[in-house]
Amino acid sequence: MELFPLQDVRLLPGPFADAAQADLRYVLALDPDRLLAPFLTEAGLEPRAPAYGNWEGDGLTGHTAGHYLSALAILAAALGSHEASDRLDHLVAELARAQDAIGTGYVGGVPGGAALFETLRHGGPEAARRLGSSDHWVPWYNLHKTFQGLIDAYRMTGHGPALDVVVRLADWWLDIAGTIDDDTFQIMLATEFGAMNDAYAALADITGRADYAAMARRFTHRALFGPLAAGRDELTGLHANTQIPQVLGFATTAVVSGDEGLRAAARTFWRAVVGHRSVAIGGNSVREHFHDAADFTTMIDDREGPEFCNTYNMLKLTHELNRWETRPEYLDYAERAVFNHLLSAQHPEGGFVYFTPMRPRHYRVYSQPGLGFWCCVGTGMEAQARYGEWIFGHDGDAVAVNLPIAAELALPGGGTLRLDTGFPATDAVTLTVDVERPRTFPLRVRVPAWCDDLADLTVNGRRAESVRRVPGAVVIERRWHAGDVVGYRLPMTLRTERLPDGSPWQAYLAGPMVLAARGDRWRLDGLHADDSRWGHIAHGPLQPLGDLPLVPDGVAGAERTDPLHYRIHPVDGDPFDLEPFAGLHDARYTIYWPVVGDDITARRGLLTALDDGAALDPLTLDRIAFGEQQPEADHGLRATASETGHAGGRHWRSTRERMAVTLRDAGAAGSALRVGVRLLPEPTAVDVRVHGTVIASETFPAGTESVELGFPVGELLARAGHPATFDVEFTAAGGHPTPGISVVRLLRWKA
Repeated sequence: MELFPLQDVRLLPGPFADAAQADLRYVLALDPDRLLAPFLTEAGLEPRAPAYGNWEGDGLTGHTAGHYLSALAILAAALGSHEASDRLDHLVAELARAQDAIGTGYVGGVPGGAALFETLRHGGPEAARRLGSSDHWVPWYNLHKTFQGLIDAYRMTGHGPALDVVVRLADWWLDIAGTIDDDTFQIMLATEFGAMNDAYAALADITGRADYAAMARRFTHRALFGPLAAGRDELTGLHANTQIPQVLGFATTAVVSGDEGLRAAARTFWRAVVGHRSVAIGGNSVREHFHDAADFTTMIDDREGPEFCNTYNMLKLTHELNRWETRPEYLDYAERAVFNHLLSAQHPEGGFVYFTPMRPRHYRVYSQPGLGFWCCVGTGMEAQARYGEWIFGHDGDAVAVNLPIAAELALPGGGTLRLDTGFPATDAVTLTVDVERPRTFPLRVRVPAWCDDLADLTVNGRRAESVRRVPGAVVIERRWHAGDVVGYRLPMTLRTERLPDGSPWQAYLAGPMVLAARGDRWRLDGLHADDSRWGHIAHGPLQPLGDLPLVPDGVAGAERTDPLHYRIHPVDGDPFDLEPFAGLHDARYTIYWPVVGDDITARRGLLTALDDGAALDPLTLDRIAFGEQQPEADHGLRATASETGHAGGRHWRSTRERMAVTLRDAGAAGSALRVGVRLLPEPTAVDVRVHGTVIASETFPAGTESVELGFPVGELLARAGHPATFDVEFTAAGGHPTPGISVVRLLRWKA
């Protein structure tokens, strides 16, 4: 099945149309010349306005402009926005001007990008490794956004000048890549590179050029591809949104190259992530990484739950898989993700969400225009205008209705198909056919997995005839006339879902809608984020889990109070009310609830143990998780001869030389360091330095245990004048490597 292009679909009044309009307002509130400033600066031209800050001034300079190109193209296609179209013209023209000034075909906002990528020409493995250093963060990921934005501009709106710019950019890289051997290329791919394989596959599809298809295949990272092609899930510990775009590229490269191994790898990945690593809203990952699929404890425990970018890119992958073969589970996942994670991740008044915690009684924070330029702001600007994409599809002359979202489709050959519904507030759907002359075509209406069958299916008020059932859908075959009306209902009943590991936590759903309990508004710190480096994280205090209501397995104790609203009477604890999560904003919330059998005391004990693990949170001034990409970049990791690993739900990093990070103590309240250590299979030793002073020398035997160490640093920092930032360094000692350092916390003093 092919989905209809956005320009053929218009959203009708309802929550999705409202979300698209909120997105348009947000996008138009940004100054395109400020987003273009890094590109003009890199080209030696004078910017028309100063660059933005936040992530735009901290290593990912220029990434937002690529997202902005995509968002403008999508908004122009989906909403017919002339202002979006005009801005798109302006951005492309300025990028072309910058490209002309550089003269090599390169154009990008990566700081020092032209020179950096030039070092790869005959630079060997060391040049490839430097792309992953903290000095540059993730330059290929950044540049991919420019590629993708220009490609979207052409594909969504037919923007010829955008295609000209991206072809010159693509040819620039072909010239450099011709000097790089395959082993060095693979070293380069160890650093996040977005979906560059998908970008070259798209260009191969557009231009028919075989060298672009070959480059798409060359961007296949063998370390990820190999296990997946063999049918193995070895994703635990990996940075999720590094892998998802790559696998999207596996799927699209398979089409232009005919590589069945890439096709198999994409299928394996999708089944692993959707079937075993995703929560009820369709999202995945904790602290941006895939945790152990057999242990979702961190999903419940941590404030940094599913990342929005992941789900957006999983939908792109699902789209490509659905083009190969339309399977019910692909559309079921798309519906789940669209109605829950996507729709919930934008504030009704504008602003995008990065993390959506699954920790009970926590909350989300929202970006503000001009202040937050996170990756999820970029994907948010794109996603909130793309709702029309999934509603209708076609396969030959058949027209498919995939999602119950109010919209109107321009039918091929003339006429319209209008979908009217108040879903999910009501379960009734009406389809109205308007054709200039009678036409015969099959109408395929999806039957979701949560619904046994369409109820009260009628054509022009009479029971539908000539209905054929296929997996996940019913097909009505008839000669259609202007004014023909198809009606049906999608009955929604309450059900529950456990976490994928089977642990005793359940979410409640009605139809496709995940339900949540609205909590209080206590300490919603940073609810509307400022421009601070970690503004995307909900840093407010974690509330305890020990006194959560305990619920029975399944829907026992539930009573419906309104459509999509239920009151749950737990086994132990106060009753609580549920409502659709997608409409719950500006408050704490709970999605997953602890399930209890006969032993209430034991279950309470387990919840209290989780609270004990969070006891350090209110005392923590700064925290870095070693071995995780984002925290290490945030804290300016400098490391030599180091390696990373993952065990017991934690990442770690060890070095045979030295590694250092910078911690922040803006309030001059730092009193102690808490260091998580992972023993290794060989003896280890480490010297710990704070602000240049050795505060401890530790040795450890070979082993596999994890230990926690505490070091007082208050007096040292006081003697140094309480610096707002200071370095913490771990150095190998005695001819041994350091143990694995997992988490370092700077703690405030506590009586």
